[in-house]
Amino acid sequence: MKIAYVVGNENVNDPDPDLDIPFAKVAAQELGIELVFANWNDQSINWAGFDAAIIRSTWDYVGVRDKFLDFTKKVESEIKLFNSYEVMKWNTDKAYLKILEKHGVPIIPTRFVNDLKEAQDAMQWAFSQAQSIAIKPAIGSGARLAGKAESIDQAIKYLERIFLDNQIAIVQPYVKSVDEEGEKAIVVINGKISHVAKKVPALTKGGHGDAAGSSEIDAEIIEIVNKVSKAVTEWEELLFARVDVVRLDGKLVLMELELTEPWLFMEFRPAAGLELFKAVQERIIGVQG
Repeated sequence: MKIAYVVGNENVNDPDPDLDIPFAKVAAQELGIELVFANWNDQSINWAGFDAAIIRSTWDYVGVRDKFLDFTKKVESEIKLFNSYEVMKWNTDKAYLKILEKHGVPIIPTRFVNDLKEAQDAMQWAFSQAQSIAIKPAIGSGARLAGKAESIDQAIKYLERIFLDNQIAIVQPYVKSVDEEGEKAIVVINGKISHVAKKVPALTKGGHGDAAGSSEIDAEIIEIVNKVSKAVTEWEELLFARVDVVRLDGKLVLMELELTEPWLFMEFRPAAGLELFKAVQERIIGVQG
């Protein structure tokens, strides 16, 4: 079985290495899978020569989302793609948060704004709920163009960068528990919770949501994943998912749902790599059968 592990171009000025790669290599070797690291930007690759492609660290798609989605659609027309094009089309725009909220998933209070005029009310609203606010692009990865603002003037600077990038912006009250308890990334492989990682607060300590440690799978974690799974139509089809949560008013709420190219923090549970590729094998054999 030949599988493409799909990566992107790394920004040498802001490196964000894929730390899952060593664990993926070990898992593939143990299962007898030929794993090929393939860059989605490489026009010379014959994708039909693979049994499947797994989108992994394509973090450079931000800014060229349409091109990236065209690529995934083409690949899916030739071979099995994980996750699917339709899932990625939906998940690469954080407007999905509004859909999940309507289906009963608790989220951080969020407003989407198209320009500075719309942002005025949103900023006043967010500052009425917290001392600081979070500004993010609706299409983004690794906290790029995102920031924590302590004032309207500071928030406007973040917003201007996002609007200059021709993007819709997200305005949220900043959740203090991110700096205290931490953001938790719940890794789901083939529909089952694998492990939980704690992340470094990107908007205050920098980085791209780097690993700070591991955390336990408890009843709260299971409950919010169940809520998310019931709200996502394609949940049973997903090879992987990452449910990023924070604590707000004493309860876990969704910060982001990563179904496109999440770091899976395999360092905290290397067996996740085996489970991932075993699931791919089973799905490919099922397709071929």
